[in-house]
Amino acid sequence: MIRKIGALGISLLCLGAIISCEKDFNDIGTNVVSNTKFETGEILLDVEISPVDLESVRADNIAIGSLGEYWLGIYNSGNYKTIEASIISQLGLVTNPKTEDKKAATADGEIDSIYTLDKVILKLPYTATNIGTESDGKPKFRLDSVLGNTDIATSLKVYQNNTFLNRLDPGNPANQNSFQSNQDYENVPLPDGLLNEDIDFKFKPSPIDTMLVLTRNISNGNTYKDTIKLENKAPFLSIPLKMDHMKSLFWDKFKDDEFTTSEAFNNYFRGVIVKAEGSDGAMIPLNLLGTSASASIDFHYTITTFEKKEDQTDLVLKDTLPNTYSFPLSGVRNSIYKMSTATTPAPINNFVIQGTAGTMAKITVLDNTKLQELRNNNWLINDASLSFYVNQSINTDKNTTPQRLFIYQDKDNENGGTTPTQLTDAYKEAATFGGNLELTEDDKPEKYTFKITDYISDLLDGTTSDVSPLILKVYNNPTDNAVNNNTLDINVKSYNWNPRGVTLLDANETANGTRRAVLKISYSKEK
Repeated sequence: MIRKIGALGISLLCLGAIISCEKDFNDIGTNVVSNTKFETGEILLDVEISPVDLESVRADNIAIGSLGEYWLGIYNSGNYKTIEASIISQLGLVTNPKTEDKKAATADGEIDSIYTLDKVILKLPYTATNIGTESDGKPKFRLDSVLGNTDIATSLKVYQNNTFLNRLDPGNPANQNSFQSNQDYENVPLPDGLLNEDIDFKFKPSPIDTMLVLTRNISNGNTYKDTIKLENKAPFLSIPLKMDHMKSLFWDKFKDDEFTTSEAFNNYFRGVIVKAEGSDGAMIPLNLLGTSASASIDFHYTITTFEKKEDQTDLVLKDTLPNTYSFPLSGVRNSIYKMSTATTPAPINNFVIQGTAGTMAKITVLDNTKLQELRNNNWLINDASLSFYVNQSINTDKNTTPQRLFIYQDKDNENGGTTPTQLTDAYKEAATFGGNLELTEDDKPEKYTFKITDYISDLLDGTTSDVSPLILKVYNNPTDNAVNNNTLDINVKSYNWNPRGVTLLDANETANGTRRAVLKISYSKEK
């Protein structure tokens, strides 16, 4: 978009900027007016960068239905904050669960089916892609987006949550509630509050974890082996839970009032906390709302059926039927991120951006007489682009580097705080706004570029005088989009479920040269 600059003066933050017309600076593309009546030029405008480190990000599903990713495990990348990612969730209620059947035609109500509880597990499907078949014809899978070291086992503990997960704000029930990623939750006191069968349970994510083998129990004391698989035979994590304890919490109470309504059930059993613990390991996104199998607490049981044959008075064994009650992880869910300081700090003249850690940067545009020259002359602004270059000695792998960054304005509000606000470029010029990771010819991370022509033009022509700083963060899809479901919302939300980080070169010209963070303005003027 080409914008004309009038003579209205606007006072930007004047902190001794250094402007230069470096001909060797990388051209990022412009829409330039250039003919016999106009000549073009460009200026490089320095920016000031300072860190922003939030204590938490919003990580619940209350307003948006479901988070894009729920992470579980440990991610220790060295250059970024170590993350222990855990999950808390309510459970959905199974309709009319029962533990026996009685023969309706028998006056004394004889039991003709016996239900025997075999195993209780927490089932967590991995996010995986089918990539073909194994040599034996079985489907072959690849786990998606695994971060960290899969050779190091991660400790997992499953706790019974004792904090009521309310959808409404207890202080003002007219408003929705919200939970941050560092929210503290109370579990039921130990030892009952710990649900693991194995208190030292550890896991390593593996694409071949596609089955659960369990022992089925027949009412006469006999047993047999059975194999449980997901409907699409995809891999999943199974955590055995204490069967006797879960039997008393669930199985033995199916007829009680606590299992009659969802409200009663969620007040009785307030959900589970799946907690990762440790300093290193692997972290993986879970498929909590899979199309063929959701995350759930599964009660695997066997039904032994009997019948009375003609001219017989005693029930005799007829059949055995394996079955499962699945209580899905549903309702209110939240991700929990526990952070530890990076073991390797960012180099001097670099800065870090990391999603779930809330690590961002404040970008302040500096001013000097060149900006005033743009204002005072009838020049056309062809393009304004803000570029950030990747430290390629740290971020060598495009798959562990954020695929997109996002920038917005932190505007002062009347309450003395700030309001995160979309730049007009983000929705009026969405197709060219940018922020995507650009790669080198050999597929290495190179830079991120934002087109902020509207923002700069509005400052220069007097459309706005708001010079509040810009904030750079890891992009979160879809909550960072200004337009969702054809509705514009200029308020930027604090969600982020992307744990990846990137190290960027700051604005120091001496240290970073032409790869420094810089704002480039291209213009045209009459000859």
